[in-house]
Amino acid sequence: MAQMGVGIVGTGWVSGEHIRAFEVNANTKVVALCGRTKDAAKAKAAECGITCEVFDDYEKMLAHPDVKIASIATPPHLHKDQAVAAAQAGKHIMLEKAMATTIEDAKAIRDAVGKAKVKSVVNFVLRWNPLFEIIKSQIADDAIGEIMMGEVDYFHGIGPWYKQFGWNIKKDVGVSSLMSAGCHALDGLRWFMGGEIEEVFQYATYGKGEPFKGYEYAPTTCTMLKFKDGRIGKVASCIECIQPYVFNINLVGAHGTIKNNNIYSKKKMAGQTSWATVPTILPDSGDVTHHPFVHEAAHLVDCILGNTESHCNVADAYKTHEAVFAADLSGKEGKPVKLPL
Repeated sequence: MAQMGVGIVGTGWVSGEHIRAFEVNANTKVVALCGRTKDAAKAKAAECGITCEVFDDYEKMLAHPDVKIASIATPPHLHKDQAVAAAQAGKHIMLEKAMATTIEDAKAIRDAVGKAKVKSVVNFVLRWNPLFEIIKSQIADDAIGEIMMGEVDYFHGIGPWYKQFGWNIKKDVGVSSLMSAGCHALDGLRWFMGGEIEEVFQYATYGKGEPFKGYEYAPTTCTMLKFKDGRIGKVASCIECIQPYVFNINLVGAHGTIKNNNIYSKKKMAGQTSWATVPTILPDSGDVTHHPFVHEAAHLVDCILGNTESHCNVADAYKTHEAVFAADLSGKEGKPVKLPL
């Protein structure tokens, strides 16, 4: 089978991981790279050691006859126009999170992809982290029973030393603490607990620490969530903390508990008296080189070849984004917000 051509838009930090992920896949080849200038695209191609056509016009890149997959690695406020154009051009899509900065734009992407019937995956890349995969398998094996309460928290100081800081602090691009970063935690909660979120309530605050001056929104939030079946959850998102990166997972089930890579399940381990620890790769870094983009890209390719839908396509990712928009609205209005919006 001939390799599928990939066109990547964006020349920032994360685009390098998109390039590497598709270059190592036997079924794909990066054939085009689009930047704000051709020089920027050439520089990124040279940095990643690839040879491809370069563009400063996204529409022209989409018209490239060999591009079958559009990989969108630009800041969030550009995603709606780029993703809709890719769908309308019949291209399969790998889309960076956040998928959009407004719920209207997220709906436009969801509807365009659905109408075009192209395959898609949104970069909630932690779904392919080994710990996430272990937790999902333990839940499927009924190790802890039905989860009644789940907590997934994101603590990562995003200051001037972090490459996305310049645009992340802007409300019309980064949007909020939960959207710019903590959405990984909310998506993780949805992924582990399943079911539909019915209501959210958020508190938000701003610590005003010196390294984090300039944020146009509260960098610290705590969101409570209620599922339609009565189960509850909590997501904290703090991007103004001075500490190592921490991604907390605590899932309390009917007959056991999972806490990060620790499992307590007398049903599966008779006589267990303390946590059983699984040595594995944890979601413990904000460095994009640590994230499993290779596995995510391979998953998208498998969906294309097998004509199947991803568990993390734009239709599913929309649900995570809708919950984030609802939570941020709650934080602004000071009252619970019902879903769907």
